[in-house]
Amino acid sequence: MKHVCLLCERTSPDSNLYCQETYCPAEMSPSILGYGEWIGDIEIIKPVIVLRSAVLYEATHQKKKVFLKVAHPGTENKERLKREAEFLRDIQLKRTQSKYLPTLLPPYANTNLKVDAYGKTMLQGHLLYFYLFEHVEGQPLRDIITENPQLWINHVCWIVIGLAYATAFLHSKGIYHYGLTPEGVLVRFDTEPNVPRVLLFDLGIVSDAQTLNANWYPFFVLPAYTAPELTSSGKVRPEYATDVYGLGLILYELLVGEPAFNFKLQSDTEVYRTVQRNRLVRMTRVEDVKTVADIATKAVDPQIANRQQDATVLAKQLLGYFGELPGEKKSRWPATKTIMVVVAALLAIAFLLAVVISLNNFAA
Repeated sequence: MKHVCLLCERTSPDSNLYCQETYCPAEMSPSILGYGEWIGDIEIIKPVIVLRSAVLYEATHQKKKVFLKVAHPGTENKERLKREAEFLRDIQLKRTQSKYLPTLLPPYANTNLKVDAYGKTMLQGHLLYFYLFEHVEGQPLRDIITENPQLWINHVCWIVIGLAYATAFLHSKGIYHYGLTPEGVLVRFDTEPNVPRVLLFDLGIVSDAQTLNANWYPFFVLPAYTAPELTSSGKVRPEYATDVYGLGLILYELLVGEPAFNFKLQSDTEVYRTVQRNRLVRMTRVEDVKTVADIATKAVDPQIANRQQDATVLAKQLLGYFGELPGEKKSRWPATKTIMVVVAALLAIAFLLAVVISLNNFAA
């Protein structure tokens, strides 16, 4: 187990984490589990990424590889994770889930989603809230950008189109995100066709128009990815264009190869000031992909009225330039559930035949 600072990202193998920066509360950093450690009956394989409100692990539960998301200590973090799990549970039970969002799993061996959307367990004196979701291949978009800051322009736009679809789905359910970052997205790259597939595993503030202001707390999202209208102390208003700003920041970063606002080793106050003054890094892609650069620049306009109206509008603008995402290649094999049904049917037929033959032999 180690401690990781949520601001400066310093780590310590024990509880003695200290940072000399006055803005950095390293001593209050959450514990991060490592390989082979357990949380209840869930064994950790590795931490995937540490967010400000939670940590995502790759883990095993009942001999099955899963993703485990654990809220950091703190009432706001726990309540945010509970809302996230309950939203995912509700759309699954109604069979209206999106392929761009996680597929929730029961948190315990002997329960179901109707009863429990999330789990609770004790660790080092803290009551931790967590939930499980189906494992998929991929890695955080943040890691991909770090490895390759200048992705192929088609991949850039397809990633953002996928995120826009995920965001539009949330909006269609009356939910606002308000915390889109590269850290909250998993991406896998198919080879045939060569297309990135995104999974928005972090749903932000997960609140509707009525509860948004009451649920809002700024710490859960990095200041560099916070819309300017959210940096003041005023009332938080429901605006689809606020999430457009988040999409625009990710598109902007993928184009220029670095975050739109510098934030490393700076206090939150300093970064908020940079955002409020709109001191973006220079857009360097106006010659080779000017149309896409203009879409990104419009999306990150500090004035809400000047941005695209919603995520669907932004997606359509990119689709007009690159076209729809190529579909996933279908497997030559039937789905696993179909195979299991066929096998079960064959076994049942074989059993009935065996019974009939036995009865005939007995009668003879």
